[in-house]
Amino acid sequence: MMRSVRRWHVQPGVHAFALLVGVLLGRNAPTMVEPLSRGSDRAWNFAFGSNMVPSTRQRRRLEPSRTVPAVVQGWELHFSLPGIPYIEPAFAALRPSNVSTHGVCLELDKENWLRLLVSEGVFRPDEANAMKRASLQEVLELAAKPTATFGYRLLPLQACSYGRSAAGAASPGTGPGLVAYAFVDAQLEGAPPLLPPSRRYWGLLRAGARQHGLDRSYRDYLYSLPRYVPSPLSAAALPTVLSASAAKGLEGLVEASRAGRLVDLAARDPRGEAWPTLDGLAFLGTGTLVIGPDCAAWSRFCTTSRETLLSSMRELVGEESPIIYIA
Repeated sequence: MMRSVRRWHVQPGVHAFALLVGVLLGRNAPTMVEPLSRGSDRAWNFAFGSNMVPSTRQRRRLEPSRTVPAVVQGWELHFSLPGIPYIEPAFAALRPSNVSTHGVCLELDKENWLRLLVSEGVFRPDEANAMKRASLQEVLELAAKPTATFGYRLLPLQACSYGRSAAGAASPGTGPGLVAYAFVDAQLEGAPPLLPPSRRYWGLLRAGARQHGLDRSYRDYLYSLPRYVPSPLSAAALPTVLSASAAKGLEGLVEASRAGRLVDLAARDPRGEAWPTLDGLAFLGTGTLVIGPDCAAWSRFCTTSRETLLSSMRELVGEESPIIYIA
């Protein structure tokens, strides 16, 4: 029998700082396809971020029985999950849109799914242990329940695998359809924040896309995206970042007190907040924003104009941060 578990969405490591505990969603996000059928012992995960990289999967002890390049229509890649400004600014999630995202479908059994859900912060280790006797369907159904205003929520999407042309070349979206569960942004209301990934994280997406032979136009799009290169002395920015975060939490507490209501500081959503200004020695933590070349396929994968995105990110990192343009 499945034991009930309390659900909290807190990312491990860097994510623990970035994605704090949220309040319950007021409404359910739309599910695009029917979930896993009862009795199935494996299910597909649509990987679009660092889990596309074999070395990341190995480090997380993920052992898919099959890997299949695929594309999902109607979902857009966003770096909308805030991380640590100046160090690891943002992480990827999917949001409903009228464009497409390419990635890799990983076929996983229940043990691998539990490891994945822990690594992405959807389950705590003790919650995963409580699900050992549950069916895979029960595990995925629990992970798909909306619980946080930010972080990840698991949803089943319709993916279309890559086929092969008569010449043997990969042909995106012409293969069999797959129901694949993906980590989507738990907050689907409103406009997402426009945040840059770190060069490290961005490099993992590019490496995974290249290693799995994803569509060349999609790889060109990834190369064109802005990315933030932290300073070698980025740790100098951390005290200022932590102080600003604490001040924001205190400000929310004061406002709530004046309004005569209680507030959970851990439920404060950091998305959309400006990066704090680095003064004194903290300025040594200022990194560089690198902007890739123009991409002819931009509108196929992004609904935000390139000009709007770049303008927003230049404003976010501040006038003090150097900007490098790659032709």
